[in-house]
Amino acid sequence: MPKAAAVKLPETIGMQEYERSASFISTERRIQIDRFIRKEDANRSLFGELLARAMICRDLGMPNRDVHFVKNNYGKPLLFGHEEFHFNISHSGCWVVMIWDQNAVGIDIEQIQEIDLEIARRFFSPLENKDLMSKPESERKEYFYDLWTLKESYIKALGTGLSTPLDSFSIRIKDNDKYMLDPNWESCRFTQFEIDPEYKLSVCSLGNHQPESIQIHDYKDLIDNLA
Repeated sequence: MPKAAAVKLPETIGMQEYERSASFISTERRIQIDRFIRKEDANRSLFGELLARAMICRDLGMPNRDVHFVKNNYGKPLLFGHEEFHFNISHSGCWVVMIWDQNAVGIDIEQIQEIDLEIARRFFSPLENKDLMSKPESERKEYFYDLWTLKESYIKALGTGLSTPLDSFSIRIKDNDKYMLDPNWESCRFTQFEIDPEYKLSVCSLGNHQPESIQIHDYKDLIDNLA
């Protein structure tokens, strides 16, 4: 059964706390994160890795020192030596989220902001654009983020990155939160969760099940659990 977790970050993280948190990741990854110009980006990336490490250590019974990540040919992170363990991370605004399972999974969270719907015409399929524009104008922004996160979660589950164009498939949202994928390339399941009214969160599993809920963790607990 897939599991999902989330952590909400504060607006600021003190330098001492940041340094302690960064001590639990590899030197190579620390160097990459320190290259971010914006502190918010560094914090999200750091705690994305800490969330992954904490959940892996807890569920697989591994010490943090034995957790090593590699990437597939498209850049999707994998847990070295554990091909049966699939996971995916996403972050936006103050939230960092993760999904993991024995089957391929994907997750995407986006902060709802004003959006130029020309983006939909450029990246969505004609069928999705038709569904979007059929909505009342007051509902289009929410529906756009529904589609965007669902599509991103699917591509991230596939692990193929930009090699799978967003307009090469269509997702349709029906009544009672039913999701349809066209063409049905893979057996997959979609679910959406609300952890914050200002965000959209979608998950996709290429297996037959979905997470039943999202585990919310305090960011300080992640650090303490890895100590």
